[in-house]
Amino acid sequence: MKNSLAVQDQLRLSVHYDYEFLSDPHYGSRAIPNVNRERTDNATTTLFASHGVTEHIGLALALPFRSVTNEKVLLRGQNPNQYEGGKYVRHASGLGDIVVMLNYAAPVVAGFPGMYFGIGLKLANGSLDARDRYGERFADNLQIGSGSVDPIFAFNVLHRLESLTVSAGVFTRITSRQNIFGYKYGNELHATLSLEYEGEGWLYGGVSLKNLITSRDRYQFGQITRERGGKWMYLSPKLGVNVLDNLSVEFHLPVVVFQNVNESQLTSNYLIELSTSYAFSL
Repeated sequence: MKNSLAVQDQLRLSVHYDYEFLSDPHYGSRAIPNVNRERTDNATTTLFASHGVTEHIGLALALPFRSVTNEKVLLRGQNPNQYEGGKYVRHASGLGDIVVMLNYAAPVVAGFPGMYFGIGLKLANGSLDARDRYGERFADNLQIGSGSVDPIFAFNVLHRLESLTVSAGVFTRITSRQNIFGYKYGNELHATLSLEYEGEGWLYGGVSLKNLITSRDRYQFGQITRERGGKWMYLSPKLGVNVLDNLSVEFHLPVVVFQNVNESQLTSNYLIELSTSYAFSL
């Protein structure tokens, strides 16, 4: 979780915006035709707040505001509510599932990487009952909430070499139960390897290799959900600006370098991430 640790008595406030456009269908790792001209726009603005309670313990909170829009051109007879076909749009927006974290920074030993541990919860406050124009509840993967309180675990190591910083981390979310509609999201595992350069000027930059693995979602009584889950790898360059000593702005442009999805799914055409962070002493 970005900015989840802060120095003692410091409060860090951050805003992170990411936009993902998906209209490129794949079956496994192979591109397939987009017969319905389907597209999905995912946009999330997340407010982060982190506080260093002590030299080694930090608390963090994430408030994600999500907007999901899916549209496609239906063929005649494809949807009984819109039998003649035509453009079909589904949209959901609002506050998504809140995340709370407790972080621990191990004491630094000279010559060894720093280690950070995190444990937290993803709450179930986000709405999961968005419906289309006909009053039909649409797919769970287009809802902004999950309906499940899930444990989160994180581990990071970081080592500084003068102006270079090398870091690696893993982040996992384990779905605890199905929601009230009998749908259970698959577990997620994120792994990141990063290299960052920050000299004495106001510009800094870096690059990250990110891997994401999601297991299959399941319906009630354990039946698996097709066309959900898979493996992705992203190469993400970063450019940052230190506007002030305690204020920074960053731009990320993740690029998919590998993907292998279960059955047929829409995949990303591109992703854009922007973030700003401001820290001050209480």
